[in-house]
Amino acid sequence: MGLAGMTVTEERLQNVDFTTSYATGIQSVIVPEGSEITSVDDLAGHMIGVQLSTTGDIYATDEFGAEYVEQYNKGADAVLALTQGKVDAVIIDNQPALSFVEANEGLIILDTEYAIEDYAACISKNNPDLMTAVNTALKELIADGTIQEILDKYIKAE
Repeated sequence: MGLAGMTVTEERLQNVDFTTSYATGIQSVIVPEGSEITSVDDLAGHMIGVQLSTTGDIYATDEFGAEYVEQYNKGADAVLALTQGKVDAVIIDNQPALSFVEANEGLIILDTEYAIEDYAACISKNNPDLMTAVNTALKELIADGTIQEILDKYIKAE
């Protein structure tokens, strides 16, 4: 079972099953202050930094072409490349984006999100009993407010 901010995608559904969604995630765009990129519509033709194999990587590569996407092993490496002028923008999950912008003077997050996605646990297609058990537990934790309490504690609003 995988449970680390896994985004439900059609490609991933070919290999694993996903539980009921327990949270909504946002892909944000980080740019330097004063950038000519002021909305997601301005990204075309610019070099975009992403963390390898994340949904930001997948979405950016599909939309803008691999020649405009620079993949990094870590999100922090993509942000470092942005501060060094090696890329023009970084697409990354909103929560890390907030932390990177706070830690790096001169960076901002665009006001509009790049993508909204559902987070869920992924489970082997060969384990329907685990799927049922996790979905039952998630249903209870969502209904009693536990999931929202966890999100409120660890996923800060802007």
